[in-house]
Amino acid sequence: MKRTSIWLLPLCLCIAPPSQANLIANGDFQSCDFSSWQQDSDGLGSPGTTGDFSIENTAGNCRALLTVDDGQSAQAFFANTLYQQLTLTALTGEHLWLHFDWAFFGTDGAPLTGDYFHIALNDGLGNLYGADGQLGTLLQSPTNGQSSYGSGMFSVLLDSSLYNQSGWYLDFTLGEGTAIGDGLFSTLAIDNVRLESVSAAISEPALPALFFLGLMTMGLLRREEG
Repeated sequence: MKRTSIWLLPLCLCIAPPSQANLIANGDFQSCDFSSWQQDSDGLGSPGTTGDFSIENTAGNCRALLTVDDGQSAQAFFANTLYQQLTLTALTGEHLWLHFDWAFFGTDGAPLTGDYFHIALNDGLGNLYGADGQLGTLLQSPTNGQSSYGSGMFSVLLDSSLYNQSGWYLDFTLGEGTAIGDGLFSTLAIDNVRLESVSAAISEPALPALFFLGLMTMGLLRREEG
């Protein structure tokens, strides 16, 4: 190893962000089951073995599916909820970031009468909150008269008022609309759910440092090769 590489190694270690543990258990569903998650249909608890909750397994890559379909393979009359209690532990100088992938699809996405979804923090008393610690949701179906269906990657910084609090849950809820007809159904797919505690010092400052280090390394290697 050249001398340049030897002294650059500790510098890289100093500015590289530390690893971040996921505070959500089985958030990527790679156990291909609902381990660490709880299910509820219509406020009555788990529906058992029905089509309300299922795991989609694509060559070993699994994700959770919630389905409502007007009493066919799924049994819910009102809503299905998949949830997990949160560990909101954050030390001084740390931030909590929540991430998940979602997709909403099917044949009952009518803007006003179709199925709908919302994803929120639940205080354990049934009250729903957004990332700002206020009543609301993290993400919900559009209410602008457009079709509800879509997909995306969601990421948000949780407000510090939520840190180190107990009794909070993350809820994924799929609700039954008022439209009735053969073949109408909707599915909410969830994957890659992560809750990470990240040092407040790790953000944009690390990026220019890495960029500068790269330029400096290239210059030094050219000098040595010359």
